[in-house]
Amino acid sequence: MMKEKIQFKVNEITCAGCAEDTEKILNNIKGILDASVSYADDIISITYDPSVIDRRQVFITVRKLGYKIDIITGTS
Repeated sequence: MMKEKIQFKVNEITCAGCAEDTEKILNNIKGILDASVSYADDIISITYDPSVIDRRQVFITVRKLGYKIDIITGTS
């Protein structure tokens, strides 16, 4: 299985509970292998399988959760 990782800088995580809810939602999406949300740093880190979900779909998924985001890194 291939894995890629991407990190997003977000500006609208308003509380630790929101971060936890976002993490749960992302971790239940097919193709996302691991998602972690740092409320303190305003960072969402996602490891995904590009054979199931591509980078664009990951980006759109995070946007649909209501976050304005910037991509920080994307690595294999």
